[in-house]
Amino acid sequence: MPSTPSPDDLDDQAIDWQTLLHSGKASARQRLDYQRWQQLSPAHKTAAQEAEALWADIGLTASAEQHRARPRRRAYRWANGLAAGLLLAVLGYGATDYVPSWSDTHHTGVGQRQQWLLSDGTRVTLNSATALSVDFTGNQRSVILRKGEALFELADDPSRPFIVQAGQDRVAAKNGAFSVRRDAVQTRVLVASGAVQVQHQTQTLELQPNQQALYQPGQAVAERQQVDANALTAWHRGKLIFNRKPLQDVLSELERYQYGRIVLPDATLGAMQISGVFDLNDPQNLLHTLEQRYGLNITYLPFVAWVH
Repeated sequence: MPSTPSPDDLDDQAIDWQTLLHSGKASARQRLDYQRWQQLSPAHKTAAQEAEALWADIGLTASAEQHRARPRRRAYRWANGLAAGLLLAVLGYGATDYVPSWSDTHHTGVGQRQQWLLSDGTRVTLNSATALSVDFTGNQRSVILRKGEALFELADDPSRPFIVQAGQDRVAAKNGAFSVRRDAVQTRVLVASGAVQVQHQTQTLELQPNQQALYQPGQAVAERQQVDANALTAWHRGKLIFNRKPLQDVLSELERYQYGRIVLPDATLGAMQISGVFDLNDPQNLLHTLEQRYGLNITYLPFVAWVH
C-alpha cells in the first residue's frame, strides 16, 4: 500500500493544482484529474479546500478593489522619479550586495536555493543570497550564518548541541527544525519543531514550535511571537505564501529573489493587502503575477522595477 503523503506534501500539491488551474493552460483532462485527486482521501479534500480558500483571497481585499477602481496613472508622470529612483536603487543595490569569501563553506546566489546534508546527518537548506560556514568538532556542531536565511533540520546528537552564530545572536538546539534569517535590518529565529534557545546580549529566550523572535540592531531584548512556521518556511519547498500582507512588505520579500531593486513610492499603494501563493521556481514571473492579479502598473528598467 502506498504511503500517505505528509500534510506539507499535500499542501504543496494542492497549491500546485491551484497554480495550474488558474494559469489559463489547464486542459479538461487536468481539471478532471484535480477532481479525482481531491477524492483520494479526506486529507486531500481538506488540503484542496484550504488552497482554494487561500487562492480566492487573491485580489479580493478591499484595498485591492479600491486600487482597481482608480484610473491608471500614465507613465510620463513618473519620469522624473524614475530617473532619481534608478540612480538610488542601483547605488543602494551595489552597496549592500554580499560577496562570498573564501571562508564560506556554502553560499547561494540571488534567486538560488541549495540543500545538502552535513556530516552528522543534519539537513540544511539555504535560501536566496545566503552564505554560511561550518565548523564541527568532537564536542560541538557550529555554523556561522554570515548573510541570508537557512533552515536547519537537525539530526539527533544529544552529546553535541547544534549552534548557529548570526552576528551577535547565538541559537542553540539539540533536535527539531528551525530557521535563522540575517540581513541588514534584523535577525529572525523561527522554530518549526523542537525547542530552541536564543542568546542575544544579556537575554536568553526559549522558543517553541510556531514561535519566532526578531532582533533589530541596538535592540537589547525581543519577545516571542506566535506565527505560522509552515507558511514562513514554505520557501524551502519553492513557495512564498502571503496572507493579507502589505504590498510594500511583499515587494521587499520578492526583491530577495531577483537582481536589482523594486521601487514603490506610493505609501497608500504600499499598504494594499496582498494574499496569494508565488512560485519561486519561476522568479522572473513573480512581479508579473502581482501585475495580473492586482492591476498594478510596473515599469521595468535595468536593475529597477518601478511599481505604481
